[in-house]
Amino acid sequence: MNQEGHPGLGDHLAGPGSGATPEKDPSVLVRILVTLAVLCGAATYVASQIDFVRRHQPGIPPTRYWVPQLVQIWLPGAAATALFALCALWLHRRRRSP
Repeated sequence: MNQEGHPGLGDHLAGPGSGATPEKDPSVLVRILVTLAVLCGAATYVASQIDFVRRHQPGIPPTRYWVPQLVQIWLPGAAATALFALCALWLHRRRRSP
C-alpha cells in the first residue's frame, strides 16, 4: 500500500493484504526465477530454430550445423534454464523447511 492507502506496484503478486515485498517474501523471488527459467527455455528454442533456418543448406552434412548449434545455443540455454529453475526450487524448499 502506498501513502494514500491504494495498492502499490507489485502488491498483487504477494497476495491480498500481505504487504510483502521481495525482501520479505521469497515467493516473489521464486516466481521471478521460475519466469526467467521458462523464458530462457523458450528463447533457446526460438534461437535454435532461427539458427537452423539460417545455417541449413542443401548439400552440407548435418554435423556442420548440428554441432555448432548444440555447443553455441542448446548447451548455454539449457544451463541457464536449469540454473534459474534450480535456484527457484532451492528458495522454495528453503522457505518451506522448518
